[in-house]
Amino acid sequence: MKRSLRKLWRRLSRARTVVAMPHARRHALARPLMHEHPEIAAPLAIRPRPAAFENAAGLGVDLSLFIGPLATALQQLLDAIPAALGVFDRDGVYLAANTAYAAIHGLTPQALVGGNVSDYLPESEAQLSDDLARFDGGIDSIEREVQCHGRCYLVALQPVHDSRGSVQGVASVLVDITARKREEDALERARRHWQFHASHDHLTGLPNRRRIDEVLLAEVGRCARAGVPLSVLMIDVDYFKKYNDGVGHQQGDECLRRVALQLQSRMRRHGDLVGRYGGEEFIAILPGTDAEGAVLVAQGVLDDMRELAIEHPASPYCRVTLSIGVATLGEREGPSSRRCDVLLGHADRALYAAKAGGRNTLRTHPPLP
Repeated sequence: MKRSLRKLWRRLSRARTVVAMPHARRHALARPLMHEHPEIAAPLAIRPRPAAFENAAGLGVDLSLFIGPLATALQQLLDAIPAALGVFDRDGVYLAANTAYAAIHGLTPQALVGGNVSDYLPESEAQLSDDLARFDGGIDSIEREVQCHGRCYLVALQPVHDSRGSVQGVASVLVDITARKREEDALERARRHWQFHASHDHLTGLPNRRRIDEVLLAEVGRCARAGVPLSVLMIDVDYFKKYNDGVGHQQGDECLRRVALQLQSRMRRHGDLVGRYGGEEFIAILPGTDAEGAVLVAQGVLDDMRELAIEHPASPYCRVTLSIGVATLGEREGPSSRRCDVLLGHADRALYAAKAGGRNTLRTHPPLP
């Protein structure tokens, strides 16, 4: 093949004598050349426009001798570029493409040239119009990611100008970043996984103490600025150590999971949050809920546990019950830096009052009138 190309270019080096030859002599020389190298007459991936030959016609030059080999050489140059390259005009019609670019659409460069970008990328027509408007406005490059035939590509676009500086088309370079995107997606999933487990309890899936403290601190400030109440329920599973000792730790874990699901189902307003604060203790944060509203939520939790009816042989109620302390943050409950501690302290005292009152009940602090 290389020897054949060298022979071809030696023939073409005689072009200066061909220019001066009479018309019949030139065509006599051209015929054997085209016969020996049929690729000259083959469809080209670079299709010249007739206007390119207007001046040459007056010189008596038969440019058919040059079109094939020069286009072939240019195609080889395009194919040597280590990226997928395509060029299309303002109408989206492909003027040139290398093999890597055409292969994205399952075509050869010869088959792609003359087709329209919208034939292969259905949503590209409106995008091309927007890109041309930006190029006409002076933007010199555009980059974005696109999905094509199930793969992800980074597309770099640059305007193609004529001699007067007008944008006549667009050069598009595509780099396959599918593998990189998959790695990025895997890393993002891993990040979200570990972030979730850093802020959530592994047993119940509820927010853990660290997350509860973060949310409570944020809500204390937000509710104070908005002038709305903030209530907290501190919830404890009654006689849980006896339950664990009686039925085993696996059953104890299952009990905590069922309690967690029941508590979560009771958090029905936007911003409500329940988490596991440690052991058999849970905390619910109720932004925008006053003391009376918090008591209603707490009573609903107790009713839910009654319906859940988890058997507890060591409990005087013969089932798993909860004790709940309810506290609501007053408007002037100490300086803002201490509001969280004050609110939790009130809820804790209310919880102990509920336990002292026989469990399976709720208490508020300060007590409601």
